[in-house]
Amino acid sequence: MFFSLTILALIFIVGLVTGSFLNVVILRTISGESIVFPGSKCPKCQTPLKWYHNVPILSYLFLRGKCAFCGEKISIQYPIVELLTGIIYVWMFIKFCVPFDEYFGLSVMNPINIVQVITYAFILIVCSLFIVIAGTDIKEMMVADRHTYALIGVGIGYSIIMSILTLLYYTKQFGKPTIDWGFFVTCPILYAIAGAVVCFIFMEIIRRGAKFMLKVESFGEGDSYIAAGIGAVIGALYGISPLVSDFRQIFYILILIFVLSVIIPAIILFPKYIFNLFKAKNMFQLGCIITFAIYAIAYFLAREYGWLSNNIALYSSTIVLALLGILLCGEILHGIKKNPANITTIPFGPALVLSAFLVIAFLPIA
Repeated sequence: MFFSLTILALIFIVGLVTGSFLNVVILRTISGESIVFPGSKCPKCQTPLKWYHNVPILSYLFLRGKCAFCGEKISIQYPIVELLTGIIYVWMFIKFCVPFDEYFGLSVMNPINIVQVITYAFILIVCSLFIVIAGTDIKEMMVADRHTYALIGVGIGYSIIMSILTLLYYTKQFGKPTIDWGFFVTCPILYAIAGAVVCFIFMEIIRRGAKFMLKVESFGEGDSYIAAGIGAVIGALYGISPLVSDFRQIFYILILIFVLSVIIPAIILFPKYIFNLFKAKNMFQLGCIITFAIYAIAYFLAREYGWLSNNIALYSSTIVLALLGILLCGEILHGIKKNPANITTIPFGPALVLSAFLVIAFLPIA
């Protein structure tokens, strides 16, 4: 037990230190500075900071949230990102490296194989990119191409590594390479590329459709590349899962992410938005929201319990869900177009990455 907690504590500390670095990446991406030079400094008085001013969380607490030199308030972003990164690193270790039946005992004495190590490293990189992308988008509604391209590249890179390992495994088992049609159609590389393409096209349709209807840019171009990165990551990660037999199941996971990315900001804005609808007596749009919510819940429950195992039932119910979503989006966009003063905007990128993280964190892969 002591050994297990020591490992988790070390991982948590690594996460805190990484979170401190991610803060630098977020802020210097926005300012356009190098993430290496110059060293850490106060953004107000520009005084270089001592090493003990950069101890994750503790420095913020000891300095009482103020610069040691000029007394300027330090953004609460620093300890939040550090703590969040530490928690995520431990959380992902428990999910991907500790057997399920060992969770509560936190026993990590069982040997960790190479696939677990590679997958854990992959997940840490992905989550770190998620934090950076969300951080820059929340602060300045800015998404850096290098971060989204990195997300796409990491997803495809992981899929290539896992495809090679899968091929080597089958070669060892059967004594010769087994590159046949069955291997090709279940290859993680194919899933990663298909996921990236599908998500990019879907997000571009939404972005361009919204722009056409509202005559303004409602979504940033970066959102499409975030979606592509998420598609590559999910395709690669779940492409190796024994629970996934074909791309339809990957497609279902991607649908779930997009639905969550709509629900999350909707929950944030819901009270004010519903109040405005009641005030305007717009019962049709209220009905659309309620209908979509009920149907979406029923759809995912039916999918979870296997009631949509028939292809006709699955595709027809998915089409109905999409049509209801389009109708609801159309009504919302129409309302925004009629009353642009009532728009409450929040960046969509953080909702996308949070939805993807929740799926990775809670949806089993084995």
